[in-house]
Amino acid sequence: MIQKGIVAVSGKAIGKAFVLCGIPQITGEEKSRCEKDVVVQHIRKVIDSLAEIMEKKLCNSRMNINDMQKEIIEMQRTILTDKIFYDNIICEVMKGYSPEAAVYRCVEEQCKMLEALDDPYLAERVGDFRDVGERLICGLLGIEYPDLSNLDEEVIVIGENVPPSLLADGDSSKICGLLMEKGSKTAHVCILAANMGIPVLVGCKGLKEIENREVVFLNAVEGYAKCAMSGEELIQAQQNVREYQKKVEELQIYKKRPAVTKDGKKIELHANIMDTGHLDQVIENGLDGIGLFRTEFLYMNRNTLPGEMEQYTVYKNVVMKMAPHVVTIRTMDIGGDKEVEALELPQEQNPFLGYRAIRICLDRTDLFKTQLRAILRASIHGKIQMMFPMISSMEELDRALGILESVKEELNKEGVAYDINMPIGIMVEVPSTAVMADAFIKKVDFFSIGSNDLTGYTIAVDRQNEKMEKLYDYFHPSVLKLIEITIKACKNEGKSCSLCGEMAADPMAVPVLIGMGLRKFSVNSAAASRVKKELEKWDVDMAEKLVFQIKNLDSAVKIKDVLRRYKEVD
Repeated sequence: MIQKGIVAVSGKAIGKAFVLCGIPQITGEEKSRCEKDVVVQHIRKVIDSLAEIMEKKLCNSRMNINDMQKEIIEMQRTILTDKIFYDNIICEVMKGYSPEAAVYRCVEEQCKMLEALDDPYLAERVGDFRDVGERLICGLLGIEYPDLSNLDEEVIVIGENVPPSLLADGDSSKICGLLMEKGSKTAHVCILAANMGIPVLVGCKGLKEIENREVVFLNAVEGYAKCAMSGEELIQAQQNVREYQKKVEELQIYKKRPAVTKDGKKIELHANIMDTGHLDQVIENGLDGIGLFRTEFLYMNRNTLPGEMEQYTVYKNVVMKMAPHVVTIRTMDIGGDKEVEALELPQEQNPFLGYRAIRICLDRTDLFKTQLRAILRASIHGKIQMMFPMISSMEELDRALGILESVKEELNKEGVAYDINMPIGIMVEVPSTAVMADAFIKKVDFFSIGSNDLTGYTIAVDRQNEKMEKLYDYFHPSVLKLIEITIKACKNEGKSCSLCGEMAADPMAVPVLIGMGLRKFSVNSAAASRVKKELEKWDVDMAEKLVFQIKNLDSAVKIKDVLRRYKEVD
């Protein structure tokens, strides 16, 4: 049985299923049938017991916990022992609510308050409050809360959601993967898992069919999990994991090496990041900066929109940590598959062709200006580039640049400092822009080719559609021609061009892109060593000859046949 999902943290693993039982549903309206004094004593006893457990975990030197795990446990202990939190629970009990309902009501009220604040640090504490609430409710009901600290075998944790504290408490040497029905790549638990080197799949349906202690193969590279395997399938899965781990180990030597071709040409290798939790990985992998800082995480999984100060703080912290390297910030690319509760985006038959990215920004100039102000203000703290996504016409670009100029004028009048020379670019991800690349590049400082969307829009294929999966191919001759046109337009104007997306990290695509003249790649940090290794196999002249050889081929199949033959020779 195969369960498909979205890769949140890349990796492969095999382990026994550790299925999390659901927390009892509490509505917050349950009334108490016990004496209030008895209820208060019960609550006090459970809180003290949980606090003692947390204290022991922090003091137990045998527990191999990192700083991030320790931070989560300390934060939740602080919440649990907070006098105001306790008093609020007791206040609800005095109104006649059951202890579980009292806890639920206090936690939800606190979470709503935090979500409404213009403070990213406090917004992150929402998950901690809900986590503490679930632990308390289990304790009050006498239900054993899952424990991952004393495992005797490697497990893959499976559940609707996995609380961050459950992972923080756990034995990281035995937790080899997470499978979640809900959650997102930017969830606190996913950031923690990445920090611990644990692969994660989110958005998996049908997890209830997996039985506890059943052997599971988690492939968080290709985006699926497999269970109910035959003996032969299990052997194949084990071999798959061993080969993956061997490749990962072999690539370690490339971490601190520069990205250069065989003939010594320097290639800029930048990172794609979707939040602030992966900056250490960028630095550890010896990357030249951030080529794509996705800002959507600031808008998602909340019911309020981020204000200027919140955004400014995030951008400033990122650029200061990455100094002296450049950080390329993409303005919000929401819509499509990125829903934002606070915006109430319209239901559309074709959301990827509708109200998204720059189109929302040009319609909601209030949101756009807030983000532009924050980015400009942060630009004095280091090297920042900014780019607009999904530009499909010259009119859109002119309007976006006009709004940017008006924001600069506002800041000038207010006496607010910003980098007047901050480079401005666009994402080239629709054919209409690539075809007119020579005209667009005259109005901006750089291009970033978004290979995922450019491929999808060129071939008219939804890459999320399983039935269309075989049609989605960035080696399609039309896609390659559009990429080459875009790179040449930049070269003719002496301006920078980078490429991001799956293609940038594909070893088979690396020589093609080098041969077309690309000198700047933007990849996920985990793929950096793989790209460096491939670059060292090719000199520029050989890559150019390869491009000439595939130039007139009329199908992706034929092109990939040629590329495979080159790799076989290599």
